[in-house]
Amino acid sequence: MTEERKLRVVHVIDSLAGSGGAENRLVDEVQALDERFEQVVVRLYQRDFLDDRLTDMGIPVIALGFDSGRAGWSWPLAAVHLRRVLRRWRPDVVHTSLFSGNLVGQLAGNALDIPVVSTFNRTGEVDLQRRLQAGVASWKGRFMQGVGRWSARRGDVHYRAVGDYARATNCASMGLHPAMSTAVPRGIRLSPADVDGSRADFGIPDDVPLFANVARRVPEKAQHLLVEAFATVREKLPDAHLAIAGAPGPADEAVRGAISAHGLDGAVHLLGFRPDARALVSVADVFGFSSLSEGSPGVIVEALTLGAPVASFDIPPVVELTDGGRHGWLAPVGSVDGLADALLEAYGAADRDERVQAARQWAERYQLAAVADQLGDLLERRVTRARADVTGAGAGVDAEVKA
Repeated sequence: MTEERKLRVVHVIDSLAGSGGAENRLVDEVQALDERFEQVVVRLYQRDFLDDRLTDMGIPVIALGFDSGRAGWSWPLAAVHLRRVLRRWRPDVVHTSLFSGNLVGQLAGNALDIPVVSTFNRTGEVDLQRRLQAGVASWKGRFMQGVGRWSARRGDVHYRAVGDYARATNCASMGLHPAMSTAVPRGIRLSPADVDGSRADFGIPDDVPLFANVARRVPEKAQHLLVEAFATVREKLPDAHLAIAGAPGPADEAVRGAISAHGLDGAVHLLGFRPDARALVSVADVFGFSSLSEGSPGVIVEALTLGAPVASFDIPPVVELTDGGRHGWLAPVGSVDGLADALLEAYGAADRDERVQAARQWAERYQLAAVADQLGDLLERRVTRARADVTGAGAGVDAEVKA
């Protein structure tokens, strides 16, 4: 009796940049699914920081070699190149992440009648995205969004949304039936026992209140508002420090301007990209989060897991990840005074220890093993559905609703 072969999955993503949350989470998921599927990862663009994590396990990484700066023009050619890869590897399903990865993967998969599971990595708040990201608001960005909506309606495409809010808002903005998407969160592979660090590693004194943030310095992360809130915190805690770990970006001027305007040059530390950012969170008294828009910020789950109380704006994905706000100190979106109050309350709460422990228990549902099982089940269902449709036994949208 011959052994049944594993299902073959080709994952498609824009790049494997080390600073990207979606990129790191995808690599984690591919590694977790290694025994379940035969897998190949295709990256469209040059950034290859995470390649070795896959190739060291024997998981092939294929680089199409396109220039990310020309993504708005090169996607048709990238789809042609990916189609050649799919013909060679003959996958049962294509799993795609990020905008270009979704678009190129859908075009190539649809051309070969291969089922595609694409990812809603962000929420579908289009107007908000256009306010925060110049590229989305440009004519090219609007055109690419239109192309994305067109592609989503072709072939056998189903969406994996990183949260319930991402599922609802994206389906609404793209005019998709909710049955065309399934919420599967991003998972983390993290145990507090595996994180070892000290404040000295980051140039922070041991005996001061420490507030930390981990995020790229881009407009949607709004760290300038966090700095402004921290200035109010310093009025109550004059020896407090704020450390921000994350790659620099287009919001640098606003962040540095806020630091200078409030005289915080010695108290706010811009650490840049740090591969040991989890260690920073583990030694912080409070994790401060000022994002105005997110898909599903894994760093919130990491902070809960590492025992750092979370003070954040109450954007829906953070509310979702903190169980309706029960495991965080949340403030109205954009309210600097509200965020300052949340930071102070998280630092000085009388029931802080009890809430930290409850948050850790809640966050266990986002551990990688459990989430990878959900993703694997979704990929298998898509293959089963596609094969049923070929034999005339497909059950249509109703089956997806039940699934």
